[in-house]
Amino acid sequence: MNTPTTPATPDTAQEAAHLKKLRDQISTDIEAMQQKEASLKEYEQRLRLLMEHNQQGQPAPQSNQHFVTAGPNSQQALDAEWEKYDRAHALLEAARRGLTDDRLALKEREEKLNLRESDVSRREGWIRARELELAAATAAVAAVKAPAPDSNPSFVTSPLQATRKLFQPKKGKG
Repeated sequence: MNTPTTPATPDTAQEAAHLKKLRDQISTDIEAMQQKEASLKEYEQRLRLLMEHNQQGQPAPQSNQHFVTAGPNSQQALDAEWEKYDRAHALLEAARRGLTDDRLALKEREEKLNLRESDVSRREGWIRARELELAAATAAVAAVKAPAPDSNPSFVTSPLQATRKLFQPKKGKG
């Protein structure tokens, strides 16, 4: 069958590019799968060799399952060492808690001292202001009470000074 060839349209060009991209992706995926398959075959061979070796000879003892029943490495010695560790850990935790409590107490005491200090400084400022007010009031009262040196004292306010003034000779009148 002869099919007439038609010029490529933009849709068919896009479709061809998309198919080419898919072919490339599939080929890279196939290569990656082949590499994984080869790696799995190597792993399977190593496992088979290990199984044969294990069946022929005795298995090697595992270090975490081997316990000596007497001597310095016995289970009893190990238990005693764990008890020592637990006691030391408990003492350390108690000391840490005590230290934390001391820190909290010191922080609280410092806050109280800071409050007291600010309270005392506020009171000192109030006392200074009050002392200045009292000094000003005392000066004002003294200025009002102090008679002028040339004034005539009355017998009611100052009888002794009035008497002296009365009996003193007058200046300038000869």
